[in-house]
Amino acid sequence: MITFDEIRKQGSGIRVHGNGFIQVDLPDNKRVNVWGHPAIPRQNVATQLHDHRFDFYSFVLRGAMVNATYNAYVPHPATNLPATHDVYTPQAREGEDTVLVKLGEPLRVVPYHAHVYPAGESYRLPAGMIHETFVNQPTATLMLKGDVRPIPVRVFCPIGKKPDNDFVRHQAMAEADLWEIVRDVFA
Repeated sequence: MITFDEIRKQGSGIRVHGNGFIQVDLPDNKRVNVWGHPAIPRQNVATQLHDHRFDFYSFVLRGAMVNATYNAYVPHPATNLPATHDVYTPQAREGEDTVLVKLGEPLRVVPYHAHVYPAGESYRLPAGMIHETFVNQPTATLMLKGDVRPIPVRVFCPIGKKPDNDFVRHQAMAEADLWEIVRDVFA
């Protein structure tokens, strides 16, 4: 199992994600994510529903998490079921920071599957699978990223809410404080 000392030695690019977790890049397309610590700042409007342009495996190192997956549909007038979410895509602002801009027409997003993963378990998601993650305790995961596919990244925001493009991940918290949170979760 990976330790804090290994993460600190190999890690680079520690930063806050707007949805309230810490990301630490490791060599070989790996990333440690730290979730659920109350001191981690977050954007005002949650945009947790999203997909990735790469397949990935996620291994739960500490704590437990719920990964929920969703399907999205173009609403059809005959069904009388309206769109639920506007679709956005991230555009680079500075370094790893992004802003969300509209992408296409609104979609209807519906739950598909949810599962609890305690420490020691893992899951895999293919590129383009809409998902969100929930934790109720400090949790750490190790993500192994696959090949990048030529598809847009999508982020879903409930209709009527606008994403918080004022949140700047590099100004959210000092690096030393982020490392202390990671140390705390691995203690």
